This record gives sequence, C-alpha cells and structure tokens, in this order.
Amino acid sequence: MSIPKRFDGTVRLAGSLWRGFKEAVNPGVAEYGEVVGKDTSAMRSNLALYYGARFTGQVAHNTFLAAILVIAATSSHSAMGLSSVIVAMAVSSMIFGLPGGALADRLGAGRGFAVGAALRASVVALALIAGPSTLAVTWLAFVYAAVSQVHSTSEMALVKALCRQSPGRVHSLLVAMQYCGQAAGFFIVTPALYYAGGPQAAIAGALGIILLHLVLTNLLAARLRGSVARDEAPRHRHFDGLRQTFSVFAHSVQARDALAVNSVKSLVTHVILVAFPLYIRQDLSLGTEGAALVLVPGIAGAVAGLAWAASGLTLDGTARAMRLSIAGLAIGIFALASLDYGVSAAFVYSQVPPLVHFEAALNTTAVVAMPVAFLIGAALSVALVSSRAALTAAAPANLQSRVFAVHATTSDAIVVLPLLFAGVIAETLGARSTLAMLGALCGVTWLMVWHPRFQVGIFARRSEASA
Repeated sequence: MSIPKRFDGTVRLAGSLWRGFKEAVNPGVAEYGEVVGKDTSAMRSNLALYYGARFTGQVAHNTFLAAILVIAATSSHSAMGLSSVIVAMAVSSMIFGLPGGALADRLGAGRGFAVGAALRASVVALALIAGPSTLAVTWLAFVYAAVSQVHSTSEMALVKALCRQSPGRVHSLLVAMQYCGQAAGFFIVTPALYYAGGPQAAIAGALGIILLHLVLTNLLAARLRGSVARDEAPRHRHFDGLRQTFSVFAHSVQARDALAVNSVKSLVTHVILVAFPLYIRQDLSLGTEGAALVLVPGIAGAVAGLAWAASGLTLDGTARAMRLSIAGLAIGIFALASLDYGVSAAFVYSQVPPLVHFEAALNTTAVVAMPVAFLIGAALSVALVSSRAALTAAAPANLQSRVFAVHATTSDAIVVLPLLFAGVIAETLGARSTLAMLGALCGVTWLMVWHPRFQVGIFARRSEASA
C-alpha cells in the first residue's frame, strides 16, 4: 500500500526515532568489548536495565515531587509553601552538587546509582511517615535534593561506562525517557493516586515505584561490578579531585563549550516559560487555547531534535551541533520576538491589494510562531544532548560524576539571577522585549564562544593534545 506524499515527513521522522532507539539499545559489539568484554546479550541486558532504571526513576521522582508540591500548595500559606519547597531544592542542589558528585565517583558509577536510589527511597519513606506537613516537606525536599546529587551524577556517568563510543545515542534516549517519565509521573500516576487517597497515597505510590527502581539499579551495579575499567586510580589528597575536575574544563575545549551551551539552554528554557503566558495572552491574541499553536510545533521540534541526535550525532560532530544549536536558538527567539512585524510590513507596504487583504485577515503572529517554535524545540533538544555527549567524551571515567555535577551546579547558579529579572521585565516591558533580550544573549554567547574576532580567551580553540 502506497503512503500519501503528505505523510512522508511523518514516516521519515518515525523511522529516525526507531533507528535511534535500536542503535541506542544495540551499539556495536566492538565498542562494548572495550568496556565490558562480554557478549552482545550481556550488553543488551545492561542497557535494558539502565533504560528501565532511568524510566522508573523519573516516574518515581516526578510523582514524589508532584505530591510534595500539592501538599505545599494546599496549605494555609500556599504561595510561601510552594516557594519554600522550590527554593529548598534549588539551594540544596547547588550546595551538595560537587560533594555528591565526588561521592559518586568514589563509589563508582554503578554503585553510586544504586546508593543514590537507596537514599532517595529513604527520604520518600520518611515523607510518608511525616505526613502532610508543609514544614516537614520543605526540609525533606532539601534532603531529597541533596541525596539526588549522588543519584543523578552517577546516572550520567554510566553513559561512558556502558556506551563510550556513541554517547549521543544514549543521551537522546535518556532525555526521551526523562520527558516520558515526567509526563507519566505528573499527569497519570499522581492524579490517579491523589484521587484514590490524597497526597499520602501519591507518596506511597512513589515509594513503591522507587523500590522497583532500586531493584533495577542494584541489578545493574552487580552486573557491572569489576567489569568497568577506570581511567586512573582516584587520589586521596585533599582537593586533588576538585583540581582534577576543574582541569577538565581548563584543558578541554569541548567541556568548556558544553558548559556554556548548557547554561544558555537552561536560561532559554526558564525564561521562555516565564514569558510564554504573556506572549500567548498579549501577542497571539488567541486565548488559552492558542497555546497549542505554539506548544504542538515546539514538542514536534523537540522530538525531531532527539531523533536526529539519536541517529546522526557523532563524537566528532558534537562541537558543530553545539554551535548550530545556539545559533538556532538566537535566530528562533529573535524571530519569535519580531519576525511577524516584518512579514506584516512587507504585505502592507507591498500595495498589492490581495496581499494587503490577506494580511488583514491573517493572524501573522500565530503563523510565524508555529515554525519558529519547531526550530526552538529542535535547537533545545540538540543543545541538551550534544552538551552532555561532549562532557561524556571529555571527562575521564573516574571524574565523570564530578564533571556533570559542576555542569549542573554552574547552570543552576547562572540561571537564578537573570530569571529573577525576567519576570519583572516581562511584566513591565512585555514578552517581546524579554524574548529580544534573550535572543541577544544567545547571539552574544555564540560570538564570544565561537567567532574568532569576538571570542573570549577561555574559549580559545587551543589544541587538546598540547593541553
């Protein structure tokens, strides 16, 4: 049966996703032999355990997070409760990021993943015992975010242990599972459990899922024990690990680029979330239902970006992918801020009656926003996957968790201050001005990191070998 031409693009995208999934689950045997040295079935089993642990961990994490946010939001001081939980988690992540990464590296990626899961399960169990108290969940959120630093950095470090030659494929699938786990936790599991028995039932459900996650992580750790070679023995003198961690960024161009790209990506994501409601209400003029006109193409772009990264991103191509993703963000955000004005002016000043009437009957802002949202979604996905793949390739095996901890902590710290001002700017100057400033920031970042004339010294293209 022939497929209509209008569906060719959809079929090609589905084919790319399926090929990326098969390649992520079944990387080359030679590549696996470098790390584990067993047969293909062992490789597939380890990766299946890893992906299963990733998905169950995300579902449990987001179910627990949704439950404590509901408890905070339904308290007598809901705004204060919500902000307390969010701030507690953010502060804890920044304080314990590096110590958590150091502990994960000391334990090893597999054991660190299992220990992090056990610590998370302990905190969720304490939350179940403590009951729906705003003060209790605030402190538990702080502790949960602290122990999560061991879990999340070990999870990222396992990519090099399991699939060091094709990190782009694995990171793409991990991001896809993260989004699926978030959707399942927030929109399926939590509402079902909440209506069955309130927030305590949701926490109990999260505990059940995280216990399943704990079983998977321990199975994976047992299979990897003694099979993953470390690049060098860890040093035990004070601050040696910290110096080695920062030396990765000092000596590796890819690592520095990844740090800049991920910081910009995080800022773009958060600022767009802040400005999005105003953009929908004031500029699209389509009401709440008009959000779908931007969200659907944006989600499609994110899926397309992940599909491309899973099937087409190589280690040699990560630098180019990071460079193009930031350029794509700059172009897309500027277009979202002002391109529709240019299109409208071209139609109006053309003095061609059909074009003038067409422009008057058309919501140019909505028409322009849809393809631009697709571009931004794709660029965000490629930026996330390529920056993680670059860090996986740049960092030694015994420093993976600490390098990813620096990566996450730096991004969170850089985002905080601009994000505070983004809400004020959006309310006072409007969503378009906020987006224009954000686009300018992306453009300046691109110039400072990659343009030879405007490049900042720390991003100079020094030889990796000579460093």
